[in-house]
Amino acid sequence: MPKRKIKGKIIRILDKRSVIINLGKEHGINESSLFFILGKPEHVIDPFSNEELGYVTVAIARVKASQVFDKFTIATTSWTEMKETWFTRWLGGSKTIDEGELAVKEEEIKPWDAKSQSAMIAIGDEVEVEIDEHEHEQASLVPEQTEETEHAEKEVAQTNSDDEVATGGTEISDEV
Repeated sequence: MPKRKIKGKIIRILDKRSVIINLGKEHGINESSLFFILGKPEHVIDPFSNEELGYVTVAIARVKASQVFDKFTIATTSWTEMKETWFTRWLGGSKTIDEGELAVKEEEIKPWDAKSQSAMIAIGDEVEVEIDEHEHEQASLVPEQTEETEHAEKEVAQTNSDDEVATGGTEISDEV
């Protein structure tokens, strides 16, 4: 499949290892996309003739997509790569890539508001989890609690409570 290069911009720096880039699924980005952060182009000048020969743009860092949205991507300097060969499958087959911290201006770091020290976790906060579809199908086979079953459970609980009151809270046994 033919490949092409596209360029985007860093639109937010989350910390010294994570950035948001203004390219997403709409642009062909996926979880395996590897971004090269480019330095400013440097002109190449022949020192003997002073002729400008062109310019070179050097990659100053690499980040890999960790979360891809429609219009943007969160990318990080640390990721795990899987190599698929019979040998690596036998040995575990993954290696961690760590590009280290990005050289960023401290004043340009803007972490998520939810990650700030003033953000507290509270009852009622929304959570999200990824589940296996097979397990989800099995869980849906468990009958849902309806008003009928709820009412029946309350009656049983009330009957048990009445029995406790009638016996003074002591247990009655048929054993002799």
